[in-house]
Amino acid sequence: MSSLSTLERPPAPQTPDTRRREGRRLDLDVVRGVAILLALGWHFNHGSSGNRVLDALQFPGTTLGWAGVDLFFVLSGFLLGRLVLKEHLATGRFDGRRFTIRRVLKLWPVLYVFLAVQAVAGPESWTTFLWQNALHIQNYAGTSLRHLWSLAVEEHFYLVLAVLFPCFARRRGSPRLLVGVLVDVLVAALALRIWGTTLGVSEVRLQWRTHFRVDSLAAGVLLAVVSVHWPERFDRLVRHRWLWAAVTVLGAVTLARVGKVGFFGSTVGYTVAYLTGAAFLLLLYRARWVGRARLLTAPMAAMGRYSYGIYIWHLFAAHTVIAAVPGLEWESTTPVAQAAKYGAAIGVGVVATVLVEKPALRLRERLVPSPPSRQAAASPEPVHA
Repeated sequence: MSSLSTLERPPAPQTPDTRRREGRRLDLDVVRGVAILLALGWHFNHGSSGNRVLDALQFPGTTLGWAGVDLFFVLSGFLLGRLVLKEHLATGRFDGRRFTIRRVLKLWPVLYVFLAVQAVAGPESWTTFLWQNALHIQNYAGTSLRHLWSLAVEEHFYLVLAVLFPCFARRRGSPRLLVGVLVDVLVAALALRIWGTTLGVSEVRLQWRTHFRVDSLAAGVLLAVVSVHWPERFDRLVRHRWLWAAVTVLGAVTLARVGKVGFFGSTVGYTVAYLTGAAFLLLLYRARWVGRARLLTAPMAAMGRYSYGIYIWHLFAAHTVIAAVPGLEWESTTPVAQAAKYGAAIGVGVVATVLVEKPALRLRERLVPSPPSRQAAASPEPVHA
């Protein structure tokens, strides 16, 4: 289908099943919520709590919570890819400068407030994290704030996207060319992980470094290309809910059994992680059952709305509370200890979102608003991508 017909195609109808107030999407916020709960579970769960119900709830995070980052990557690539591609369709160009400034105003305020607090009140010397994270090279230079490695991967990917996408946009048949490049990235990243493993590269470097992990983001952008340029094909893909449910379950079982260590885990394991994340995204995308199961999905979506602040602050908040409460230890997995960890992480994440992220986003809309043409052309997605 031509770009013109794709642009003129009316956006898919949005129903109360998938839409929320303030331009947010319930289904995509649920994906974010699942991703952040997986990440919290990986960092907070250290064994049996002695409570069978709590252990069952914590089992996904304990066994495959590390893959929550890959789910974030796939969703981020999908949403940002759609914004870039729809801007190009609507305007015939892509403003890389505007894109970069908007990303900076989305990500930096919460991050730099966190770094400032760490420098003043954190347990580690500022020399072990401040300049590394400020320059977004922490996944290569090392950092004592280990969970922030994923932010560097995203920043590197979107910087390259902002620089290189205009080159693709000027070429005839650019969607197919972009698909080819993205598929090459998927293959190259896996090949690099295999090569790195044979050379004895550490598993931490294989997990952290951009050139080993960029395929998860590229997979999300690949979905975005299909959804924007070949929407009928994408709609047919989305309708295969049972297939995506089966792939999600099979992928989750594989990740739980293999993990991210060893030859398979540190190479093909990350490929399985983003394929599972993509299947889960397709399973929930515009699915009516998401809105009908609000008893389950509404709390998960609420987590998703505050996921960025929660992710940045969760370890510092949880450690601070555990250290302040007599009788609690970080390795403790009792219901009280777990409630303290999760409660602190979520509470501080909500505060960071309300006091820092949302005001920064309002400032962003005043300083560098989205082009009107892109706003008119884009089908409704979360406005704070």
